[in-house]
Amino acid sequence: MKKIVLLVMMTAGLVSCNTPSDVPQLDLPLSKALKDNKELKEFVSETIESVNTLARECVKMHAQAEEFINVDFDSLTSAQQQELVRKDYEYVELWYNFNVLYTARTIKLLEYLKDSSMPKEQIADLGKIFVEINKFVQNLKETYGEDLKLDPYPTPVE
Repeated sequence: MKKIVLLVMMTAGLVSCNTPSDVPQLDLPLSKALKDNKELKEFVSETIESVNTLARECVKMHAQAEEFINVDFDSLTSAQQQELVRKDYEYVELWYNFNVLYTARTIKLLEYLKDSSMPKEQIADLGKIFVEINKFVQNLKETYGEDLKLDPYPTPVE
């Protein structure tokens, strides 16, 4: 019975949280200079989509974890503790994978910025877009954090 109630509560939380107004969304218009360059347009669009996917996942995972934030970890059953640790791990892994992808995109951005054959207008517009993307990602980190902190006994990484 407890499992059914828990499942219903989690589902209700997910449904109530999945409205578009609850999820931060980055929607940046591309300048004409960037729209005209197919490669840059695709690069920026993919980056924005990955950031928006991260935002959706952060909101979803926080909704799933919300009821467990103030729970006494030691009072939970072993199975519940393992579930919380798994959720926490998945969230940390989500951010880790995003950071790896974002670092690769940043390196590619630097390559574009070093390209002396690229028009200055495209370089400037690309820089402006990535400033906004970085602000959005930083806001996600400040709002949701990179760890759900459900596990009071995290294992240090060596």
